[in-house]
Amino acid sequence: MLLLLRPLVRVRLSATTLTVVLLSTQQYIPSPAMSYCMTVGCSHPENLNSAEYCQGCGQFLLLQNRYLAIKPLSRGGFGRTFLAIDQQIPSHPHCVIKQFFVQYENPQDYQTAAKLFRQEAVRLDQLGKHPQIPQLLAHFEQNKQLFIIQEYIQGKTLFDELKQDGLFTEQKIWQVLKQILPILQFIHEQNIIHRDIKPANLMRRCSLPSSGENSLDTVVDLTQIPPTIPMRDQEQAQISAKLKSTIYPILSPENSDLQTSTDFNKNDIVLIDFGISKLLTGTALLHSGTIVGTPEFMAPEQMRGTVYPASDLYSLGLTCLYLITGISPGKLYDDHDEKWNWRSYLIPQQIISDRLETVLNKLIVIAINQRYKSAEEVLTAIQSSETPVNIAVKPVIPIKKTSAKVVQTPAKTPNLLERIKQNLGYQPLNDPLKSAVGVDYTQLQTLLAQKRWKQADQETWFVLCQALKKSKKTYLYAQDLANLPCEDLQTINHLWVKYSNSRFGFSIQNQIYQTVEGDYGKFCQQVGWLTYNPNNPDYGIEYKTSAPTGHLPTRNWIVSTGKWWKNLEILAEKLASCKIN
Repeated sequence: MLLLLRPLVRVRLSATTLTVVLLSTQQYIPSPAMSYCMTVGCSHPENLNSAEYCQGCGQFLLLQNRYLAIKPLSRGGFGRTFLAIDQQIPSHPHCVIKQFFVQYENPQDYQTAAKLFRQEAVRLDQLGKHPQIPQLLAHFEQNKQLFIIQEYIQGKTLFDELKQDGLFTEQKIWQVLKQILPILQFIHEQNIIHRDIKPANLMRRCSLPSSGENSLDTVVDLTQIPPTIPMRDQEQAQISAKLKSTIYPILSPENSDLQTSTDFNKNDIVLIDFGISKLLTGTALLHSGTIVGTPEFMAPEQMRGTVYPASDLYSLGLTCLYLITGISPGKLYDDHDEKWNWRSYLIPQQIISDRLETVLNKLIVIAINQRYKSAEEVLTAIQSSETPVNIAVKPVIPIKKTSAKVVQTPAKTPNLLERIKQNLGYQPLNDPLKSAVGVDYTQLQTLLAQKRWKQADQETWFVLCQALKKSKKTYLYAQDLANLPCEDLQTINHLWVKYSNSRFGFSIQNQIYQTVEGDYGKFCQQVGWLTYNPNNPDYGIEYKTSAPTGHLPTRNWIVSTGKWWKNLEILAEKLASCKIN
């Protein structure tokens, strides 16, 4: 271990302030176990940390006699990325090496890669010191290879966050939108389109640790430090974060002028990988260009080689859908009906408001002229929708007029209990609960009348087992349905159809099945079911009145034999023989 003790900050304060706090760190920097050769095609790129030359190809390992690659991070179509250390700075800070290369058969391929390289360098430099965009530290060519050195962002991508922490809540999606939209607004105003917005290119910064690397250990008097401490932008970025959490509670903001090049908050989301950003010019807007990006997050026009600021917004919308469903965006689109069907993939515990649904749906409209045009427009829509709905609608409710009528004709006014029943969709429980084998359907009737859809779905399984004289919670085979007494099937179906206002029930499902001519895949799309058997049987099921027509009851009680459609075929035959429609 290498132990360094060094001052981290020089703070310029107002003339009225004589003494302030200095942050100092004991920064523990582990020596890298390995170093990597950056030569394309090297047969043995891994080297010991003590090596100066590659044992595989003999090339000098330091780039520009300064940057040492220590860990591969990613690889793409036009290059690869390494975690590295800057050997020229005593603290050996981390940075990122982005190497552009193409295994080309003709010079044109290399020219394309070289153009992207120069483009990224220029764009990153143009973007300056935005706190949520990695800072460009250097760019150069060495041994006919192209390199960019960027600020290292400590954190994890939203793709990794999804894998580790699970599906995003609505609150987290709002956070993503409110953090990324201002970045897109900024780069679009610079005539830049990112063209590869996706969870893997959105990285959340980690907060500074309480000990170890970059920890805060001592507080000293600034007057004891020489007034001219050499500083680098990278150090200033670290200082800014430390000042926000440590000095601000001590110093009054009115009395301090903190000079830093980069100012960020912990947990900020950073937009990375500007390797395929494209300058917005008249030519770029009118002519097709090289198709680059990640296909499943790409806007339709981008697939044709043309991009607009709205193309980034489309990709951001698909990114949000991926984070709340965990499903590839391509599977969320219904080709048959030509519409997005992402709500049917939400798990029961997820609650997505109509407000968020409206924003997301407009982000992913296929037609560009119906999509949000700019990040600013989306932000405006979000802010305007934050006004509580009841404030807007309350003045237009004719309360006085209705109240007057109620007072004058009290005999016609329903009492409180009746009004509650009406609001809950209550209907009299006077159903004929017939059973050929003595099954009691009272509990199913009650649950359905109360719109307790999940419990009613469970009860349906139980009464089916009883009607077939099987043990409770026995999984049923499709052919078991052929033995179900018609009276019992009639009762179960009648209860579902009645209390869902003809939205749910076996006969409703059968009508849809006949409409799609027995195509099971289309049937699943229509009713909002997955076409496969998930590990969690409730995954993708919506136990609510707004679920797609035919969504309930579920098929959770059917034994999966890889032929889900058999269930529908036999059920259709049984309904026909029992004359239930």
